[in-house]
Amino acid sequence: MWTKQCRELTHILEADHTLYADESERNTSSSSVIINVSSDKDNHSTNLHPDDPKNIIPLNQIEFKQRVIRGPHQPALEFYPRSSFSGVQRSFQNSWFKLFTWLKYSPKFDLAICFPCRMFNNSNGINVGQTDKAYTTTGYKNWKTATIKFKTHQMSKVNLNCVTSLSNFLHSKPIDVLLDEERENTRSQREKQRLINRKVFQRLIDVTLFLGIGGKPFRGHSEKKDDVYKDLFLGIVDLLKKYDPILKTHFQTGPKNCLHCSNYIQNDVIVSVSIVIKRQLKVALINEKVSIMAYETSDVDHHEQLPVVIRYFDKFKNMPIEQFVCMKRMMTVDATSIFNALNEVVEEYEIKWENVISTCFDGASTMSGNITGVQTKFKEKKPKSFFVHCYGHCLNLILVDSIGKDNKVTFNFFGCIQMVYNFIEGSCTRHAVFENVSKLINIKLKTLKSLSTTRWACRSEAVNAVKNNYSALLIAIKQITV
Repeated sequence: MWTKQCRELTHILEADHTLYADESERNTSSSSVIINVSSDKDNHSTNLHPDDPKNIIPLNQIEFKQRVIRGPHQPALEFYPRSSFSGVQRSFQNSWFKLFTWLKYSPKFDLAICFPCRMFNNSNGINVGQTDKAYTTTGYKNWKTATIKFKTHQMSKVNLNCVTSLSNFLHSKPIDVLLDEERENTRSQREKQRLINRKVFQRLIDVTLFLGIGGKPFRGHSEKKDDVYKDLFLGIVDLLKKYDPILKTHFQTGPKNCLHCSNYIQNDVIVSVSIVIKRQLKVALINEKVSIMAYETSDVDHHEQLPVVIRYFDKFKNMPIEQFVCMKRMMTVDATSIFNALNEVVEEYEIKWENVISTCFDGASTMSGNITGVQTKFKEKKPKSFFVHCYGHCLNLILVDSIGKDNKVTFNFFGCIQMVYNFIEGSCTRHAVFENVSKLINIKLKTLKSLSTTRWACRSEAVNAVKNNYSALLIAIKQITV
């Protein structure tokens, strides 16, 4: 049954092909100039060459590009079909392919079409209403005036627009390639900017470290752009950008809301540096034996402060290291509050209590008391930990008790030193006389120091100052008292 149907279908196709061939021969012998074809779809035949002008334009993007890359269909025939024009037999000429490279020819229908206009007539919309269908869809066949018409069409605006579209299409890239290139270009630009920002921040971090190590203030009373003196941080940055091309470019071309120099950014950098230092210290203290040193004192604002120092042995440097870790403000100075503050430090740096081998405080009962003192609370956590009375405090107490109190000569000596300081430095006028005398006798002035009841080193500095300025002090006191 299936074989019979196939045979019948074959006979029908052969009959249609014979009728179509006869009709084509009749049209060839006629004197019509232009063959009008209702639509490309109706004239499409499977017998046509794939690149024949009368074939349907591929709708698939890949097939369309392959068709454009192959170029116009220009068959080189020994004899082209002839048609009668005013009693003269004329035909398409093979030499026209060289004169008009855009021509494409259909041997089946004996007509010529413009390849760029056929493929890109409506690509950009600028040729709407100006298109000659003889070069795009129906085809051109008047071989009598073909050369003149082809030259005219070649210089027409429609053809030039289509040729431009063809050139742009051949040099264009697929959308996926363009997207990949754009994505890669964006990523490359972002990576380049990231590296530049890193270099900028390296310089800002160095400025932060410089001011932090020196204990200098970052900001001043005014940070306006037109101020002559802003502050140390902005002042150093302004100085660096005069000689550093990276900073100079960043401040000149960078976004004004992202210069990384505001007070918020400065605080963020300080906090970041602090976090990095703490992290490094945590790593260095892993499974290391440590000692904790603390001393409660008041600052210039009359706030109670508790500086904390951790002492440990550095295996890389092969030496003991004393690292200042923090300054905690104390609202109360009882043993429990101080111990809780120190316990927070131990937990923050993840120090195990079995690794705390000793503590070092002053001799105050709150710190060193063996019943309710801080050192006793430490021994509750680590019973075998040692308490060490600060050697600096011990030395000061020994010197004060053994020399400063019972020995009248020493007592009077230091009293005289303090009186000289009070007399000279207690008045700006007397200090000015002291400075003038030092200049007259060509002595380098050394600042006078006041005595301290808790720091023996201050007494040494006070004595050295009087010793170096002794001759100038005698003359200055005589001039003042006269």
